Amino acid sequence: MNKLENIKRIRILVSGLVQGVGFRPTTYRYAHDFSLSGYVLNTPEGVTIEVQGSSEQIDAFVKKLLNNPPPLAKIMSFNTEEIRIKEENSFVILHSNISGNKKTEISSDIAVCDDCISDINDKKNRRYLYPFTNCTNCGPRFSIIQDRPYDRNKTSMSVFEMCEACQKEYDNPNDRRFHAQPNACPKCGPNLKLLVNDSCSNSDNSSLIKQTIKFIEEGKIISIKGIGGFNIVCDPFNKESVKRLRINKNRPSKSFAVMAKNIETVKKYCYISDKEEALLISKEAPIVLLKKKNQLLDDISPDNNYIGFILPYTPLHHIIFRSIDILVMTSANKSDEPIAINDDQIYELIKDKIIDNAITHNREIVNRCDDSIVQIVADKLQVIRRSRGFVPRPLNIGKTIWGDNLSMGADLKNTFSIKTANKIYMSQHIGDLNDVRNYDYQKEEVEQFCKLLDFRPEKVNIDAHPGYQNYDNNNTKIYHHHAHALSVMAEHGLLGKKVLGVICDGTGYGTDGTIWGFEFLEIDNDYRKFNRLYHLEQFLLPGGERAIDEVDRIAISISSGAKKSIFIDKKRYDQISSILDKKINCIRTSSLGRLFDGVASLCGIIQKVNYEAQAAILLQKNAELFNGVIEEHYAVSIEDEELNYKAMIKELVHDINNGVETKEVAYKFHLWVADSIVDVVKKINPEYLVFSGGCFQNVLLCKMLEQKMSDNKVKYFFNNETPINDAGVSLGQSLL
Repeated sequence: MNKLENIKRIRILVSGLVQGVGFRPTTYRYAHDFSLSGYVLNTPEGVTIEVQGSSEQIDAFVKKLLNNPPPLAKIMSFNTEEIRIKEENSFVILHSNISGNKKTEISSDIAVCDDCISDINDKKNRRYLYPFTNCTNCGPRFSIIQDRPYDRNKTSMSVFEMCEACQKEYDNPNDRRFHAQPNACPKCGPNLKLLVNDSCSNSDNSSLIKQTIKFIEEGKIISIKGIGGFNIVCDPFNKESVKRLRINKNRPSKSFAVMAKNIETVKKYCYISDKEEALLISKEAPIVLLKKKNQLLDDISPDNNYIGFILPYTPLHHIIFRSIDILVMTSANKSDEPIAINDDQIYELIKDKIIDNAITHNREIVNRCDDSIVQIVADKLQVIRRSRGFVPRPLNIGKTIWGDNLSMGADLKNTFSIKTANKIYMSQHIGDLNDVRNYDYQKEEVEQFCKLLDFRPEKVNIDAHPGYQNYDNNNTKIYHHHAHALSVMAEHGLLGKKVLGVICDGTGYGTDGTIWGFEFLEIDNDYRKFNRLYHLEQFLLPGGERAIDEVDRIAISISSGAKKSIFIDKKRYDQISSILDKKINCIRTSSLGRLFDGVASLCGIIQKVNYEAQAAILLQKNAELFNGVIEEHYAVSIEDEELNYKAMIKELVHDINNGVETKEVAYKFHLWVADSIVDVVKKINPEYLVFSGGCFQNVLLCKMLEQKMSDNKVKYFFNNETPINDAGVSLGQSLL
């Protein structure tokens, strides 16, 4: 070290995602590289570092730490101040300081890294085939944390006392398991057990895994405990197993996801772009929706040209997939309830004959977290379900907006959000709140997030729909489609700019008390307000919400004034027409989602759905099969700030009744939607344009829009890293 007069000492306060990601050992190594003394420790605010040495050494240290932080770290702030020097000659890692406000970020759960995969495949390694292998760069984080700061005694790993070998790794700053809080081995860590009927087998891990694989090969339906919850798996090519799973889960035709051994296996069934491959192998390890290249998995995804693929992301997955190439992979739950996270819930599924057996373990899941779902649309990321791997990563909105709040989201695909200063924390996927079990789950997670973030809301925001589960006159009511638009604006830094929002979905309560869903909203510099400029001409939903399931009701409603479609039963037509004439329990709507439903029925594709958006998915599937040339588009008519659909329906029914192929009619309808949007945008000519709402999960519609917008100078944005469907509503709410 240099002479005393050339020595200085600085304190560095680092905030962001800096705990549970190897920040302290990296700091330790860099300090030793530059012969600095001092210390590093975790605090509720982040990480505090003090380093002492020459100015040149300290400058080099700071530069290296900023430019080469740990791979999983995300530095939000890095503040330094010079302080008084101390008499010391070493650099140490101190125990965490747990006093103060909890401001540091919590790491999301990370897919197992290549180094740990090598460990479990190495017969000479003491973690050979150990299903809970992890290190500083991977493994459970959010799913096991009970409180901050992120230390072992505040996680569900606190009950496992490390053996001498693991403790040595944990204490060694040069080991990649240094301060890896879930660190464990077969001698001291969690272990597997097999649940069969009412009994439990506690044999060695390898034997239990072999038995599980045997059960799968025999056609049994098995549940596997993962990071954020249990999944149900079976052989996708065992038709009887798949049929039984569909019956057990009351899921007659909705797609299942599939886990494949590796990218090469996925390529046997789907087309994969470079961006899609990067997502599959990313540390977040989401389910990625991919276009099918053959019909080999049509039993798994019968209604769709796409199927969700995911790669193994836990050591247990990798060990199982040493013997298996592909498995159905779906959430372990009864229809629509929260994903199971403990053995009691799994025993209920066994008792109800939803699954046959389960392989579980004794590491508690504190925060359940379903697999995330994403897709690539027009070469850009689109998040459909933001959960494991992404949560609780915050969105930094760049400027502090007055008033911390809790925003409760929508009823379907629910998430909630917490805004504090310039950060918004979106929860994991909660589910549909019309199921009381999801409603209760939401309340539990709100309490847990408030505890983790040391947060007390100044106000609570809710959806303005008076029929939603969280509706309360004492809370601040936010209109659904306004929140959708704001979610895109927040993500892309458009707050305070004049924006046109094009919001297309199934259901959203409007300012006039009707159900909106194809809306053009003007949002000025004061983004707290909006003005509805254009919308789809309203039509009636005969029978109210029954029309959402019985979509032929919508078909009859939207085709009144046109000839009857040949696919609509005459007796049914007269029955529903009578309801419409008398306006018995008829709800007014301008919903594009419901228009999709009605058109699917008119085309004879489906008359009654068994899951949400099934009719629209099938209509998209048919449209994507068309590869001809469209000579004449359906007419776009805009009158008195309304998109008139009636002229289009007359032409569409004429095509149907005159033998035009269903796939061509479906394609032309998609074109009409895209044409309508672009025509309205041209009339308004905004500087900024945002698209949001569940209808934009439709890959074909988005591609058409991208093509048509390419000649337009307007800057346009979709949700990318935040959900485009109702799961993103809580984000938009939190800005108000």
